[in-house]
Amino acid sequence: MLEKGSSYITITYKLRLYHRHQDWLLETRQLYNQVVRHYEQILREEPSFLEQSNFLLLRTLEVNSVGTKEKRAKGEIPRWGLIGFPKIPLYFRRAAIHTAIGLARSRQTNRRTQEIGSDISVLNCSPVFYKGMYREFQTHSITLKLYTGLNWVWVQYPYMGRSIPEEGRWLSPTLKIGKKETMLHLPVEFAVKDRRTIEERLQQKKSICAVAFPDQDCLAVGVWMEVDGTVRDTFFVRGGKKREAQRRRVLKRLKKSQQSRQSFGQKKEGTKENAKLYQKLKQINTFYIHQVSHEILDYCKKQQISVIVVPNYKKTIPFWKYSYLKTTVYRWQGRGILRALKYKAYREGIQVTTIRPYHISDRCSVCGSPIQRYQEGKRANQNRYGGPLFICPKGHRGNVGKNTAQNIGRYFLRLFQEEVEKREQEK
Repeated sequence: MLEKGSSYITITYKLRLYHRHQDWLLETRQLYNQVVRHYEQILREEPSFLEQSNFLLLRTLEVNSVGTKEKRAKGEIPRWGLIGFPKIPLYFRRAAIHTAIGLARSRQTNRRTQEIGSDISVLNCSPVFYKGMYREFQTHSITLKLYTGLNWVWVQYPYMGRSIPEEGRWLSPTLKIGKKETMLHLPVEFAVKDRRTIEERLQQKKSICAVAFPDQDCLAVGVWMEVDGTVRDTFFVRGGKKREAQRRRVLKRLKKSQQSRQSFGQKKEGTKENAKLYQKLKQINTFYIHQVSHEILDYCKKQQISVIVVPNYKKTIPFWKYSYLKTTVYRWQGRGILRALKYKAYREGIQVTTIRPYHISDRCSVCGSPIQRYQEGKRANQNRYGGPLFICPKGHRGNVGKNTAQNIGRYFLRLFQEEVEKREQEK
């Protein structure tokens, strides 16, 4: 149990349920959406209810739909009674009410939802299972309370997925029913080990780790630096050649599939085979994103580094806007690694901060002169940016990734020192 006032992070674990009584799962989801629609309609008719807190609003909706013991004893029928519905379990009803409240508040604050979301005849909300709707949550199975269309039954479902750590606090799981698989999304709440800000850490002379993402054979380069800018160690996360070999095999199959379909006058995209190959590429990228972020985090934990500095790449490029066969934009995984690294590091009490990526890869970290990479522009088909080594006009040379990481770290420390001096002058 987390202490009051402590920081925490919530990570969702996705568990795949084995197919069993799929029709009962669909019946449960359909009934859940019907109940959500019923309470959402009440809030449309009585928008003044939304002025209450969620706790009081829950009570108000229950009184107006189920009634109280006194009213039921007198035979009074609630204004918005659940007429035509089967018997609804308490925690199933409360989960639906909270979903309806969320939809109503979203409609109230979102202008776009107010304009185009007036029709609620079709809802596709995922059922949330409160503690009374599931039991016997074991290592490889869970028992869910489902609606069969006639009554409620308890069904045990085996599942597979990542092992759930014991130190976290499990929250209410959500049922996600897809075309080919059924997933149970389980939020797990973890306490954060260190709540100190970056300024507090650096004032205590804590070291930092500056990380760059060259995206060649070396997927990430980290530099362990002291607050005064002294470099203590450098580490490399490799695996780019292996990743490219895996993706090259998939791209070869994808190109062959598109050419064969084009020769018969059929569409190149949208086929089931192509969709599977695109999904395979996505899975390869996701694997290396998590692997690289894990290795960076493991190094920082081993060296007791509490601050990680990375470039801030704000402009994201959706991968589906580019052809996998005509461009290499999809290859770069830096943004994905940053997203994974931020939430994983926060759980371990490590702060991740960013800097503007301004001249971090084209300047020498020693003298600041423009650098030139070996074989730059000579092997355009393989790497138009050149090789992994560089040289500057003053004779400094070395690894491009390491040079970029040093620029990131020193740029961050310089900005931090300027901010500290500015605050001292204002005082």
